[in-house]
Amino acid sequence: MENSTDYNLMVGTRIRQVRESLFLTRRQFGELCGISESFLAAVESGKKSVTTKTLYKICSNAHVSADQIVLGKEQKCENDMILEMASSLSPYQQESMVRIMKDLLMVRSG
Repeated sequence: MENSTDYNLMVGTRIRQVRESLFLTRRQFGELCGISESFLAAVESGKKSVTTKTLYKICSNAHVSADQIVLGKEQKCENDMILEMASSLSPYQQESMVRIMKDLLMVRSG
């Protein structure tokens, strides 16, 4: 049977992988999620565990499911479904979709 330290390390490793996939430093990710850099380092190394509130912050800000963090199971996300739908569009429709996405990204960043 695995002990809580094993679970903490598995969860912490997955959080680190998510953070690194976003190309964020611990400081940046901590600020995004409202947690300190030192606490994040302790979580990623398995020395500390996260509360459900902190897990919620991490998942919502990193756009991942709790299943991915806790169980290591990636759910088929909306992005995958959108890509599948987009592949069935005509070239003109795909081009239109790209223009719309660019406009949305400009609004989001501006």
